[in-house]
Amino acid sequence: MNKFCVIFLFSATVFSQNTANIERLHFLYKKEEFCNLPKATEYAKQAVLLSKKIGKDHLILQSEYYLVEALYKQRKIKEVEKKVLFCINLAKKTNNLKILSSLYIYDGKIKSRLRNYIVSLKSLEKASSIALKNGFYTIFHKVINAKATLYLKTKNNNKAITLLRGIIKKSFSEKSDISMAYSNRILGDLYFNNSIKQNKDSSAYFYRKGISIIKKTENDYVKTNMYLNYGDLLLQREEYKEALFYLGLAEEKALSILAYSRLYFINISLGIYYYDTKNYAKAIEKFEKALNQYGKYADGDQKAHSYWMLSGALYDAKQYKEGFLYQEKLILLKDSLFTIDKNKTFEKLQTEYEVAHKNTKIALLEKQKELESQRKKIILIVSLFLFIPAILLIIIYRSRIKAQKIIQSQQLKLHQKEKERLEQQQQIERIEGYIAGEEKEKNRISLELHDGIGGQLAGIKHYANCLDDSKEKEILQENLMNVTKEVRLLSHSLSYNYSIKHSINDLLEVLQEQYKNHFTIEFFIYPEEMLLTISDKNKLFLYRTLQELINNIYKYAKANTVTVSLTITDELVLIVEDDGVGFDEKQTSKGIGLENIKERVANLLGEFSIDTLPNRGVSIIIKIPCN
Repeated sequence: MNKFCVIFLFSATVFSQNTANIERLHFLYKKEEFCNLPKATEYAKQAVLLSKKIGKDHLILQSEYYLVEALYKQRKIKEVEKKVLFCINLAKKTNNLKILSSLYIYDGKIKSRLRNYIVSLKSLEKASSIALKNGFYTIFHKVINAKATLYLKTKNNNKAITLLRGIIKKSFSEKSDISMAYSNRILGDLYFNNSIKQNKDSSAYFYRKGISIIKKTENDYVKTNMYLNYGDLLLQREEYKEALFYLGLAEEKALSILAYSRLYFINISLGIYYYDTKNYAKAIEKFEKALNQYGKYADGDQKAHSYWMLSGALYDAKQYKEGFLYQEKLILLKDSLFTIDKNKTFEKLQTEYEVAHKNTKIALLEKQKELESQRKKIILIVSLFLFIPAILLIIIYRSRIKAQKIIQSQQLKLHQKEKERLEQQQQIERIEGYIAGEEKEKNRISLELHDGIGGQLAGIKHYANCLDDSKEKEILQENLMNVTKEVRLLSHSLSYNYSIKHSINDLLEVLQEQYKNHFTIEFFIYPEEMLLTISDKNKLFLYRTLQELINNIYKYAKANTVTVSLTITDELVLIVEDDGVGFDEKQTSKGIGLENIKERVANLLGEFSIDTLPNRGVSIIIKIPCN
């Protein structure tokens, strides 16, 4: 009995020690994850071996998941693909939904890299469903980033942009800086691939935004990617000095964490930099370094492209023999890639042929059954032959009745549409009349303020100047000056002629001045030079809308900061956000000001949306076409 107790206690002690060792390895993995990737990988492998030794599914799952993370970052796709399938089954068995949703993201990414885009999207949809259902908002953000990357690969840029802009604006209780940086980086990638200068500017804007976010974190792996992407963009823009700076930062970070797959692309980009700046010897050095030291982390197409660039650099350096050798390597690699693709195509066709052959057999059997059934029906058909004319007459009659009903229904729909069109036209005329009347009344009040109250204030000021010098006179003069300034600002903000005559920048400065004692207003306009192209109608709309929204914030929001973003492309996108108290849309009725804005937006064929919750501020997005 004592011997049994000793064995039991010894086993329990060993198990406890092993569990503690696994947890220590997990801690070390997380510590080195973004600092030393090979070292982190080793910790994950040790944790897997030790977890399998004690046979606890939850520890095996966590250890294997960490290994999946590390291997994927090193682009070891075949190893990761096998492990992900094993881990998905284990996560289902242990009901670990958080890891399960993350594993579906990796499965989606792997399938995307293998160009199996339909299966990739299905896996990402599974991840999205689990994450949203269980409130895993950080994981949901990762899903959105992965989907956007998939849409980028499949040329669905508009879908990707809509997804990313939506997730950036979402207010989650848990929001990851890393995911936010990735979202901005992918937006940068989306605009990077477009040759239009305006989109290159947008790309630079999002890359810089992503870099500013990721600087707050210790994630050197993401920093490496951000610096590399921004460096590539700067190369395209021929801003070589800044490009070299960011590519140098990328190389420094990649070397510090031993991110070999990233070092391959960094050296290729550096090679392109030196090639573009005519330093062919340095370009050759970087291309060869990428291929010889890090080539195993690149796929066939990437290496083929590198051979082509290296042979070009050798040719320009007049090293024709070496350039010819790399051209031969390029041809051999292309032939090899073609053979692989051809074999894949053959296997696919063979599978399709076998499936088609089986389907043909099934179809023949079904046809035989159908013929047998038809023979049995012949006698019945003959007996019914006499009734066919009567049946045809009934069918024709019913068809005519049905056709008449369809015609009547169509006429009714047309009448209804015409009625709706007239009502809409009347509503537009009513809105335009209301706006015109409102502008006229504002102009009248502006004139009254300027000529009436302004004149009276000037008289009082003149009278005050005649008083004997005293402290009270100084206070009176200062108060008069402040009141006069406020009246002038209010007069300008209401005047139609002032609004049309002055630029939008001047009008925005008037708003800042008007509310400077109540809260800070920050304006972000991109691109600023496009402000000169907007019509007077749209300028007046923007100004009046901002007046109404900022006045609402002043009256209700108790805000400290108001942010106004205006983006001008083929449409005007106005975003007004405050950090005030917010409100519950379901329990709070919208004021007449917001309803008027909604009607104006509808009149301009635009879109209006509002996003708010109590104690989380208000975000209003308005889109109208440029004309």
